[in-house]
This record gives sequence, structure tokens and C-alpha cells, in this order.
Amino acid sequence: MSRKSKITISALLAAVSLTQTCAFASELSDWAVSDYQMANEAGLVSYSVVANNMSAGITREQFCELAVNLYRSLTDETLLEPQVSIFEDTDNMAVSQAYLYGIVSGTSATTFEPKKQVTRQEMAKMLVSTLNAAEVSFAMAPNDDYSVISQFDDAGDTSSWAVGSVTTMLNYDFMNGVTEDKLDPLGYATREQAIASVNRSYSQFKQEDVSLALPQITSIANGDERDLEDLAVSWTPVDGVHSYTVILKDGNGSFITSKTVNDATSVVIPQSELSTDSDYVVIVGGVMSNGVEVYSLPIDFSIKSADPVVADTGSKVQNANSEKAKAVLAEAEKYLGVMYRYGGTSPQTGFDCSGFCQYVFSNSVGISLHRVSRDQYAKDGVSVSKSELQPGDLVFFGSGGSVSHVGIYVGDGEMIHSPSTGKPVQFTSINSDYYTSRYIGAKRVL
Repeated sequence: MSRKSKITISALLAAVSLTQTCAFASELSDWAVSDYQMANEAGLVSYSVVANNMSAGITREQFCELAVNLYRSLTDETLLEPQVSIFEDTDNMAVSQAYLYGIVSGTSATTFEPKKQVTRQEMAKMLVSTLNAAEVSFAMAPNDDYSVISQFDDAGDTSSWAVGSVTTMLNYDFMNGVTEDKLDPLGYATREQAIASVNRSYSQFKQEDVSLALPQITSIANGDERDLEDLAVSWTPVDGVHSYTVILKDGNGSFITSKTVNDATSVVIPQSELSTDSDYVVIVGGVMSNGVEVYSLPIDFSIKSADPVVADTGSKVQNANSEKAKAVLAEAEKYLGVMYRYGGTSPQTGFDCSGFCQYVFSNSVGISLHRVSRDQYAKDGVSVSKSELQPGDLVFFGSGGSVSHVGIYVGDGEMIHSPSTGKPVQFTSINSDYYTSRYIGAKRVL
């Protein structure tokens, strides 16, 4: 099988993995989600890697943390801990350990340049050095073997000292080209690429299966839209974890703040650290007694402006132009004032946005909608333009092309919907700045 064929198959497998894990964090590429989760279950990831933008370049210091975690997991050794830093420009323990075990070298006798970014060929070299230090059995390609690299258009950019390491990583599928034709050996390795390569190396040479439990965020769901207020973050406990850290990043993956707690499974991020019309990423990590760290999948959410609530001027049923539309609006209006509840699908429990629409259409006209808003948009009804909206149509909102909210159009530029936590079913204008900027489309199911 050719190298290019193997890359294509790897991409397809990554797509399958994504549909199974159902993670939608914007800073993780689709192909990286499965590797990220498996690396965490093996205890291979570190705070400094997860707390920064995972699609941006990884530093020498951060890569040392991953490499040392890989070495420890492959050997099950208790690692040496030097009392004095090896280098003058960093006191990071992982850097000193990686140096002692022959994984890395300094940029001089006294310096390491810990913040310098790692190129993809340097990453390959350090990964091979880690495997050699761990004394695993693998086939190392010679430094004059260009047979695999030559299939990439930029093969000549690979430094002579890196050819064997890069070829080895490609042979084992521990790294891939950035595209089918481009290897980019001199480009900077991203944090998610480094996590993936370390995870694949571990999966190939591990002595036994390790599957650590990860915290799961329970108070926020992917795509949630929240009001500007104190944000409660809760998660499931993990056996053996003695402290947890909640990491908050902006929608571009840049670090904002972190909160650490002992013997607790929730924290509150004050509204002073949040702002309206902004996207965020939240991750919860835990540290075990042996120093191993585990992290949840990233969760995306946004803080929105206050909903422009339409004054209750009476029933909107008269706007409907068909008996079915009248039945839908009449049914929807029965639940004005019922409070929002994430996952709610009935007036007894409360409604989330899609649960409200599903319940109304089923009980009024016997139409079965899909359960979540993105599936309702993708699979229910036929598309209609905003200029052709009629009462009873479903209107969808979100960001980045991803649907996260749905309501029922009632006419005159208004919808009835279950907005968000702390708010009841209500009439709202779809022409406010907030909903106009997030409008994705409409579907007609009547």
C-alpha cells in the first residue's frame, strides 16, 4: 500500500472516530479528537499543553512534558527528580528529566530555550529518542532512507539528521503529512499533533492497557448559549484525583483563567471574567496522587446578550395561515412561562430549545422531530429562506455554521422558544443583533 493511500485511510478512520466521540470543541481538529481522548486516558497529557491553544505550536518545554509522560508510561519506572536544574533558563522538572534520559539536549551547555517552538522534524527526532530511552523494540530507518519521505513534494526540506526519525514516524503512522502531498518538516508542530504522535507511539508499544477515567463536565453542553452571569462548572468525580483545575479559554483557544479546587467537583467562574457575545472553551483536569494528570474533552459554549423579549400582546395564533400552523402555535403558547431545563422534553420537567419544539409538534399535529437542534436542521422538513418564513416554521441559530438553538416562528419577526438556563418559554424577536448575527436557516415541516 502506498504512503498516500495510508494517509487517506487514516483520515477516514479519524472521521469515523469523531462521529463516535461527539466532541465539537473548535480548537481541536476533527482528526485529533480521538487521539486527545486516548492520550488522556493513558495519562500522557500535561496542564501546560491543555491550557494553551491546542492547534497552535508546541514549545520545547511542553514537548518534554509529553515525552517524559510517554517514557514513564512505557517503562513504569519511578523517574529521577534532579534537585538542581540542568539549565539556567528553565527549572522545569520534565526538561531536566528528558535531558537525563537522553531524550533532548540543550541549545548550549547552559541553555535550553524552553519557549522555542518545536518543528515537525524535531518532534520526530525527540519521539525516536524517547522510544530508544524506553528500550522498546522498533525498526529504526537509516538516515539515508528517503523512500517514504520522497513521496511528499517538500521532501527536500527535511534535514539530513532528521531523515531516519521522520521516516520511522511515518512508517509507524506516528505522524502523517499535513496534506496528502506536503510533509512540512520545518513547520512548527502543533500541540494536537504532538499529543497524537505521543498517543500513537504509546498505543503501539505499551506493555498493558491503561484506561483512566476522565472528568466529564455535566453543567455545560457543547454549543450552550448562556446569559452573562456567574458560571457554575460541575463535573463527575474521578477516583484517585486529589485536586481539579477548571481551565477557561476564549473561542480561539487562548488561555483566560483557571480555578483549582481540592475535594470538590464544582467551581464558579464569576461573570466579571466573562463578556457578552463571546465564545469560550472549558476543560476540567485532575491530578492523581502519583502525579498523573487527566483532562476532560473540551466543551464549547457562548455568552449571549440579553434576549430582546417581545411584550406579550396576546396570542399569535391568528398569524397562522393554515390549520396545522394554528394548532402548532396554540400548543406552543400553552407553555409560555415554563422554565428552561437542559435535556428537558416536557412541561413537567421543563424544556430545552429542541425538546420544546419536539414536544409541541408531536402533541399538536403528530409530527416527530429529531431530538436535538442540529439534527432537526439537518434532517427534518425542507429549507426555506428567511424572506419566506411562515408561522410554524422552525428557525435555527448558532455560530461557525454549527446549529445550537431552535425556535418556532410565529410571524411578524418573532419566534416562541425556550431560550436558556434561568429563562422561561417566551416570545422573542429574531431580528435583534444577537439573533440576526447567529441566524443559520429555517425548515418547514408542516
